[in-house]
Amino acid sequence: MEVQGFNHIGINVKDMDASLAFYTTLLGLEVQKTVRMEDCTITYLLLPNGNRIELFDYYGNNKCAAIEESQVGYRHIAIEVDSVDEYHELLNENGTPIVLQPTDLPQLGVRVLLFEDPGGTVLEFCQTL
Repeated sequence: MEVQGFNHIGINVKDMDASLAFYTTLLGLEVQKTVRMEDCTITYLLLPNGNRIELFDYYGNNKCAAIEESQVGYRHIAIEVDSVDEYHELLNENGTPIVLQPTDLPQLGVRVLLFEDPGGTVLEFCQTL
């Protein structure tokens, strides 16, 4: 018995159209498939390395709650990119809320940028230094 690896991350969205535009048009992810369930629709987005992001649409029934950065549990999703600075420029041009400006973290060996998707989910772009 052994853990095989990371498969996907699920994100509840409040506006599927805005989220799809953000993840596909702005970030360049590919829609793999959409599955209609009894109480929601799940859209699978494919990352270049084969991992996936699942967007869950509960047809406006999602509850929004503010989450503090130091709260126990989910903090952010980190996605490796080739240029944090180029993505920072793109996100700024498109009015994306920036949580943390591009920052070098030499003790971790990365340059990072934290931002929010249309539903307020915090994402991180990281680039190896």
